[in-house]
Amino acid sequence: MPRITFQPDLRNVEVRPGDQLLAAAWKAGVGIKSICGGRGKCGSCVVEIDAIPGGTGALEPASAAERDLLPKDVPGKIYRLACQCEVNGDLTVSIPPESQAVKNAPRKPFTVTRVAARPVTSRLVLEIDPPSTHLPRPLDERILEAAARATGRRRVDLPLSTVADFSQHRGFDRAHEVTATLYRERKVIQLRQGRHERQCGIAVDVGTTSMVMFLCDLGSGEILAMRTAANPQGMYGEDVISRMTHIQKDPTTLPTMQRLVVDELNGLVADACAANDISPEDVVDAVIVGNPTMQHILLGINPEPLGRGPYQPVWSGGVEVEAASLGLAVAARSYVFVFPMVNGFIGGDTLAALLTRGPEFYRGTQLLVDIGTNGEVVLAHNGRLTATSCATGPVYEGAHIRCGMRAAPGAIERVWVGANGEIRCATIGEREKGRVRPVGLCGSGVISSVSALVKGGLIGIDGSLASPDHHPSLCCNDGVRSEEVVLVPDRRSHTGRNIVLTQQDVRNVQLGKSALRAGIEILMAASGVTTLDRVHLAGTFGNHLEPEDILNIGLLPPLPVERVRSIGNAAGDGARMALFNRFHRGRAIALARRLTVLELSGRADFQEMFITHTELAPAPLA
Repeated sequence: MPRITFQPDLRNVEVRPGDQLLAAAWKAGVGIKSICGGRGKCGSCVVEIDAIPGGTGALEPASAAERDLLPKDVPGKIYRLACQCEVNGDLTVSIPPESQAVKNAPRKPFTVTRVAARPVTSRLVLEIDPPSTHLPRPLDERILEAAARATGRRRVDLPLSTVADFSQHRGFDRAHEVTATLYRERKVIQLRQGRHERQCGIAVDVGTTSMVMFLCDLGSGEILAMRTAANPQGMYGEDVISRMTHIQKDPTTLPTMQRLVVDELNGLVADACAANDISPEDVVDAVIVGNPTMQHILLGINPEPLGRGPYQPVWSGGVEVEAASLGLAVAARSYVFVFPMVNGFIGGDTLAALLTRGPEFYRGTQLLVDIGTNGEVVLAHNGRLTATSCATGPVYEGAHIRCGMRAAPGAIERVWVGANGEIRCATIGEREKGRVRPVGLCGSGVISSVSALVKGGLIGIDGSLASPDHHPSLCCNDGVRSEEVVLVPDRRSHTGRNIVLTQQDVRNVQLGKSALRAGIEILMAASGVTTLDRVHLAGTFGNHLEPEDILNIGLLPPLPVERVRSIGNAAGDGARMALFNRFHRGRAIALARRLTVLELSGRADFQEMFITHTELAPAPLA
C-alpha cells in the first residue's frame, strides 16, 4: 500500500495503488482546493512533490492537459495537479498556501438577539412507582402514569424506541427518579435516570463553502458556543453543480457527501459540548438550514433535478426527522427540523434570513440580498414578497480568480489606490497578529480591488485594463495590452510570487455582477418599483463587503450608501430563532407559501439587462 506524507502538517495516509492524490489528501484530513471538483479544469489543486522514495514509477506521468495548468518549470521542483495525479508508490507532498482549502474556521458573524423562549421540547422529572408483586405493572405503564401525574394530561405517547434506548442502561427498571424529555408536550423522546433539567439544542447553517453551528441553552435562550468549519464536500467541487455532477456519475457519492457533512457537524457538537461540560444526550433539539442542494444532500435525497430544467426540488416542505436517522450524535430520538424550500434555488437559508427581518422590512420597499455562488434576492414591497435567484458564479468566494482563495488569514480583503498611485492592501488576520504577508484574494478583496482600480483609473468602466504605460503595476504579455495588475509583488507575498488581478478576473467579476444586477432590476420592474428604501446584505460575504465598493461598480441600483447595511449571518440567526421558539418554524413555513418566485431562465429581458449592466460604474442618483 503506497504511503503518502503531506507537508506542512506531517499527516500520513495509506492508499490503494492508482488512487488519486486529491482523494488521499481528504482521507488524511488535508484540505486541497478543488474548484472544478477534480475534473482537471481549474488548476487550483497544484501540489509540489518533495520526495519519491520509490522512484519515478510511484507517479503516473502528467498528461498534456495537466501540464498546461501547472506552474512554469522551476529547477529542482516537481509540480502536479492533485486531482490528476495517480499514486503507485510512497510520496512526500507539500501543499502550497494558495492550494490549501480552508480548514480553520471561516468568518461567520452573527447577531445576538433575544428570542422569547418557547422551545419545542420540555423536560419533566418523573417519580416512577417501584415494581410490585402485589400490583404487577410493566415499566412503560408506570412511566406513563408518572407522566400523567406530572403533566396533568390523561395520556402522553411513549414510543417503543424510547423505552428501548432507556433499557440499554444498567438499573433502568428500578430507577425511582427519571427525567423525561417531551416533544410538543405529548411525545416522550428520551428517558434518563436521575435529574437532568437542563436542555440544549443546536442551530446549524450548512453552506456550500462553510458550516456554522450554535450550541444553545433552550431554557435561558443563551448561545453557549459557536463552532465553524469548511464544508468537507469541497473535495467534490466548490459549487453545487460540481457536486451534482459527481452524484450523477456515481450515485454512491450521495451517501458519502451526506456522511462528510454529518461527521464534521458531529465533531463541532462534541467539541462545543465538551467545552461547556454538557453531555450530547442533553442536546434534544436541532434546526438546520441551507441552500436547496445542501438540504437535499443532508437528508440523503438526490439533488440532480435541481441542476436541470425545470430545476424543481424533490422535496420542498419543512420536515422533522429523527437525529439518529441522519447519524447526528445528539439525543437519538430528538427531532431535527430542516427548513422548507421555495423552489430549486431558494432554500431554507433564505427563509431563515427573512425571519430575522422585523415588521419595518415589510413596509415600504426593501431588498434582501445574499451574494454567493448563487445570489438570492428578495424584494419586499408594501407587504408583498417576490424573490429571484441569479447564477453569479463562485467568483465571490474567491474561486475562478487567478490568485483567489477563501476568507482565511493572509487573504487580501481590502485594496486602495493612493493619491500617488500606490496600491495598498489589507489582509485578514492583521488586526490580531500584526502584519500578515498576503497569500491571495478572497471574495471581498476581489470586489474591493476592482472598485479601487476603477476609481484609480487602472480599469475602465468597460472592464478593460489600462495600457502598461499608465501605471508601473500594469503588466502585459504581448507588449501592447495589459493582462494583469500586480497588487502585491513577489518579494512581499507569502507565496514568493506576484499576487495579481488579471483581465480574466475582471471579466469574471463583470459576469457575476451583471447577473445579480439584472436580476434585481427585473424584480423591481415586475413589482413596479423604481427606488429602494434600504438594502440588507446577508451572508458571510455580504457582511465583509464595503457598501461604497459595490455601489461604485454598479452591483446595486443607485441609492445613498447609508441605505446599504450588512446583517451578518442572517441564515444562522434565523435558525436560532426557530430553535428557541417553535413559533418561528410555523413562520418559516408560512413565508415559503407567501413568497412569489420570479424565474429568470429563458427571459429575453434578462439577457438585455445582463448586457446593459456589464459596465463597472454606478448609475447616477435620481
